[in-house]
Amino acid sequence: MATRIDLLLDAYEKVVNEPWSSALSGQERIWFLVYDPAEQRKLDLRIGDFETSTLKSGKKWDSILLKQCFPLWMANHEYKEAYFANPEYIVDQLEAEFIPFAIRFLKGELNKIEQNQNAVVAVRDVSSLFGFGRLSEILKSCDKEITGRLLIFFPGEFEHNHYRLLDARDGWDYLARPITL
Repeated sequence: MATRIDLLLDAYEKVVNEPWSSALSGQERIWFLVYDPAEQRKLDLRIGDFETSTLKSGKKWDSILLKQCFPLWMANHEYKEAYFANPEYIVDQLEAEFIPFAIRFLKGELNKIEQNQNAVVAVRDVSSLFGFGRLSEILKSCDKEITGRLLIFFPGEFEHNHYRLLDARDGWDYLARPITL
């Protein structure tokens, strides 16, 4: 019997093997692989299968991990000790400083990769941004950096063209292509 991750992998294989249009906007070049947050560990164990499917389709695979984005920002912040002592003080800095940092971080990671029209760049650990900044805002600022496809591993839900990260925050409409069960 196929697991939910098996079914998600099958759905991904169908999408990655379709002909790719080069006339899409940056937002339309983004794919959201939507899965139940409870399946995170199982999915992490199967990342290699997604890479293998991508390579079998004749596409290039690269990966970006967002897990280090917030820790890097915090570690270099001059007031980090004050924020650890009084975490409520950081709230004002998230919008003003962290979001621009996260945008620069993702753009920098994208620019390190040799992208082309046949490349899939997998972005993992988007849940590590939860509570610090909106993924939608970061992606909208980075979508011009995408030449192939940006595959967002998205723990949440998708319904009626509406995405919700970790099933907890108000969602947003986006032009990205969902890959679901």
